[in-house]
Amino acid sequence: MSAYPTIDQFNEAVQNPSTAFTDTILRSGKVRTNGFGYPIALGGGFALTYTVEAGSHRYAVRCFHKSTNGLEGRYARISQSLGSIGKPYFVGFEYQPEGVRVNGRGLPIVKMDWASGETLGAYIEARYRDAAAIGKLITEFRDLEAFLRSKGVAHGDLQNGNVLVNGSLKLIDYDGMYVPGLPVGQGTEIGQKHFQHPRRSAADFGPTMDRFSFIAIDLSLRALKERPDLFQRFSNGENIILTASDYADPASSEAFAQLRGISTLARDTDNLAQICAAAPSAVPTLEDFLAGRSIPAKIISLTRPAGGAAPVAAVYIGAYPVVDATDFGGVLRAVGDRVEMIGRIVEVKVDRTKYGRPYVFLNFGHWKGRVAKVNIWSDGLKKLAQAPDASWVGKWISVTGLVDPPFENKKHGYTHLSVTLTEANQLRVIDEGEAKRRLASRAKAVNPGVGTGSANQDVLSRLGVQPTGASRHSSTKPPPAGSPVAVASAQQKLSSGRGSTPQMTPNEAILAGLSGSARRASSSPGTRPHPSSPKVTFPPPTYQRPPPPKGSGIPSWVWWIGIGILVLLMGAR
Repeated sequence: MSAYPTIDQFNEAVQNPSTAFTDTILRSGKVRTNGFGYPIALGGGFALTYTVEAGSHRYAVRCFHKSTNGLEGRYARISQSLGSIGKPYFVGFEYQPEGVRVNGRGLPIVKMDWASGETLGAYIEARYRDAAAIGKLITEFRDLEAFLRSKGVAHGDLQNGNVLVNGSLKLIDYDGMYVPGLPVGQGTEIGQKHFQHPRRSAADFGPTMDRFSFIAIDLSLRALKERPDLFQRFSNGENIILTASDYADPASSEAFAQLRGISTLARDTDNLAQICAAAPSAVPTLEDFLAGRSIPAKIISLTRPAGGAAPVAAVYIGAYPVVDATDFGGVLRAVGDRVEMIGRIVEVKVDRTKYGRPYVFLNFGHWKGRVAKVNIWSDGLKKLAQAPDASWVGKWISVTGLVDPPFENKKHGYTHLSVTLTEANQLRVIDEGEAKRRLASRAKAVNPGVGTGSANQDVLSRLGVQPTGASRHSSTKPPPAGSPVAVASAQQKLSSGRGSTPQMTPNEAILAGLSGSARRASSSPGTRPHPSSPKVTFPPPTYQRPPPPKGSGIPSWVWWIGIGILVLLMGAR
């Protein structure tokens, strides 16, 4: 299959549901938009997810922007299997091979019934001090694990964003699900890393691949019930307590040390450490783990020598690729992907849209330039305990989310890239030291046993999965001038200086200045560009503005008559 459309092309198409979708119900619907009237796309894995409201019903529509072999066959098997076993934990869905048309081309979608409730991450964020609520979650997850195991089914990506809580648990996102009849060992993804075995690979695809996730969730929830303060100390928005860094090196993990210090959890914490050090195939069932059975032979020890020094912090492994908010080229290359963006806030804009709805922008540079920012529209503001204000200037933050396409305003001379906040757990305020540790991880191997860079990217490349972006244009023929790929390529050359000495990003320069270990090698916003850097002109966004009310504005023929009169008057002079 030829390259998939870019996110801005998908966004442009779904602005007009009546022409974009082939489904009769979706054609009559309305796509959820942000404060400027543009579609809101939530990203993850292979798909962009849009919210479509049609009458009194709401649907989650997953549009696939990355190719994966056998998609239709897998969804057909999943639908058949879930239909036969009942759907207490699943939502209804329909795979449509050509459900959306983009630039005249039919592409696959999954139309999913809307499941009400909070994501697991948002639910815990609001209730981590509520022992009764956490205790109920523990019971519900144990029931879920027993049900899936009895049916030979595995979700493949249990995590904060894929579990909804509303009196009971509901699972969403079935792209990586295993059901009986699918080939074992031929996975297409390896799940969000904060909930997965550190050595999980595509070869582990099968009915047992959720075992580690259930153990990590169960132990983390029990720890929260005993010590709620651990959430504020270790939660980064994409985990509960433990992270991929902890699984990669339990002996150096402060989180493991804290859990082991809880007497009722000491044995299970030690056992989880042994599981992390063993092969994924050695992970026991949750039932056996709780009983202390089938634990891999002891490989490491979490016991610290008396008076010994505290362990060195493990290399940071994020749930998603880390990008520096002041590296405009790096953020641009991540458009359409879910990332963790880290930076120091330079400006906070608090305002209202033309519709009167409040919004906040957190800018990582002067707004009148090429900068990245965080968009917090009215729906996002409702999720925050306190809206950001001018006092946030100078704070370092980490935000996870999909990188939206660039928005250019020629009148004011700026181009903005953004991540939109829809849930409170997407954002965390961090200190300079933690920012330095996370930014440094971009140049290191991030997942021992899987490879360097993004573990999911490693798996996808081995399977021949082609993402949107520059990697799709590997031929010698250059992409069309002004296309998103051409812009990304030009920006990459700009940031690299065409073979000149690599420049630090402003964030790296700030951090180097804090440690006194490096000289500043990049210019801050507003200073002259590198001499060898070509000027890059960004194409205007292709989005259509929402149409004005009928009868508003001045008809075009009036303008033409006025121009004609003006020309006659000037000629008479």
